[in-house]
Amino acid sequence: MFGWFRSILFRDAQLGELRRSGVLWKGSIVLAQCGTFRLSLAGNSKAPDPMAVKLAKELPGQIQALIPKIQNGLFEHYTPYKEAVDAGEETGGSCPQITSTEAVWQHVEPTHVLIEPLRGVWRVEIAFRTEWDVEHTVAAIFQDWRFVELNGSVRGQ
Repeated sequence: MFGWFRSILFRDAQLGELRRSGVLWKGSIVLAQCGTFRLSLAGNSKAPDPMAVKLAKELPGQIQALIPKIQNGLFEHYTPYKEAVDAGEETGGSCPQITSTEAVWQHVEPTHVLIEPLRGVWRVEIAFRTEWDVEHTVAAIFQDWRFVELNGSVRGQ
């Protein structure tokens, strides 16, 4: 009777099941060394966009090349927080001791991957919660597998 209210299911051999939720198709994706992320893909009411699916399928093979940019971005994001705590300017919480870019992984938790176009350009957003900035989710944003920025104002929840 109320079949039109059920979410639509899309199955892919590599990506698994994706369900339509709002304007995005949602599932999950495992990225070696980083963990399991919620996956959100742009698309229409019938299926995820073929380009979003293509990029999602490429991502696990690209992640090892992206990791240095992600960890550098995360470490650069961490540094001002640590400096503020050390200077006594920030007292609202604890800040972990991270001494190298490679050590950031012990202090982050995977949240989501969002793949969508922005102004006609496809972007892959790989987002994390961090121990040092508990108020924000931060995301490494890539276009054509090139690092664009680390952004603390992410929307791919």
